[in-house]
Amino acid sequence: MKPHRLTLAIVAVLTLPNAVAADLEAVYRQALDSDPQLRAARANYLAGAEVADQSRAGLLPNINLEASVGHTDSDPSLALDGDATSIGVTLTQPVFRADVWYNYQAGKLQGERAGIEFSAAEQALIRRTIEAYLNVLLAETNHSTSVAEEAAVKRRLDQVQAQFEVGLIAITDVEEARAAYDSARVNRIIAEGDLDNSFEAIDRLTGANWRSLDRLSEKFPVTELAPAEYQPWVDKALDGNIGLQLANYDVGVAEANRKSSQAGHYPTVDLVASYTKDDGNISATQEIDRSFVGLNFNLPLYQGGGTSSRVRENFQRWDAATQLREDTQRAVVQDTRSLFRNLTTDVQTVAARRQSIVSSQTALEATEAGYSVGTRNIVDVLQAERALYGSVRDYETARYVYVRNLFRFKETLGTLSPDDVSQLDQWLEAPGPSSWLPAPGSNTPQ
Repeated sequence: MKPHRLTLAIVAVLTLPNAVAADLEAVYRQALDSDPQLRAARANYLAGAEVADQSRAGLLPNINLEASVGHTDSDPSLALDGDATSIGVTLTQPVFRADVWYNYQAGKLQGERAGIEFSAAEQALIRRTIEAYLNVLLAETNHSTSVAEEAAVKRRLDQVQAQFEVGLIAITDVEEARAAYDSARVNRIIAEGDLDNSFEAIDRLTGANWRSLDRLSEKFPVTELAPAEYQPWVDKALDGNIGLQLANYDVGVAEANRKSSQAGHYPTVDLVASYTKDDGNISATQEIDRSFVGLNFNLPLYQGGGTSSRVRENFQRWDAATQLREDTQRAVVQDTRSLFRNLTTDVQTVAARRQSIVSSQTALEATEAGYSVGTRNIVDVLQAERALYGSVRDYETARYVYVRNLFRFKETLGTLSPDDVSQLDQWLEAPGPSSWLPAPGSNTPQ
């Protein structure tokens, strides 16, 4: 089989028409409406927002309405025997309650934290959608190249079988080609299963069935980050990383709780106002109205050691939150540096993998020529073909890894947004003619 025919066979299989190819934005919009994890995060955010209102209630007036009705009957009878009713209103306004104030501060922080946590869930959905999308594209690449490889090896098998039947080659070449065909067939079957499984992740995100997606354009820019030093990126991550922001809120809440428990030793002062109306009984000659306005002072002296224990407990919880924040900060620095290096490596890897396709194509042509003159055997040709398909898979994998790391890097910086989905979507296109492989007779990719 001539090398140019092999190239055209691969391109033909890789560009088979699809029914309806969905773009990334369509998948993301569907995930926004259907993803259970995001819905749960939204519910948790709304629930967390209520904590601030609940904690603020401790600083506001507390008004109670009390009423009673009863009958007293003594033997012997007393003057107070008979029916009696009473109704009263009591208002209590905290004047000085340090513990309630610190609880309010903790509640405000928890409400703000809920908003940040929901933002983290939104960014996580973007990352999960993109990674699931890229996993499908990778599975499609593996499947397409496996189908093309199986077809090419089958034609190779038919060729050597015909040559054997006329006595041009030995049976060994036929068996080698058959073994290569069986292996390619197994790889194609496995790739089909992997492709179906990759769509399951998309279906889980969106609650819909997807079986065709737009592909990443060959023109998608794979470029190095600017600036080319990691420290500016680390500084940006320390300022914007959502995980670190959540850790800061955790420390703030723990600090407020610690102060609230310490305030359990402080006195409290409440303004109390009440009004009560008694209808009396059958012996009473008039109703009795009572009004009271005053201050209640309370100084806790001893509560069995419970207050001191809560102070020690909340101090340890504050210390734990502080240590976890330090660990989160170190993790942000590590992740930022690692992803920065990975992206730098990815750029070089994509270029090298692209060149590898050219080299594999050239090697296959040379091996074909050697086989035609008898200096190379069928095993050499089959290995060269396999190397070419492997180079195609490795190249596409390198591109997808770059995109995945790029969006993980944005998430680490805290800048990942729906605009990033739109920008990537502009580089997706419906399946069409592929430029993965060199054009026939050329040593450079199209």
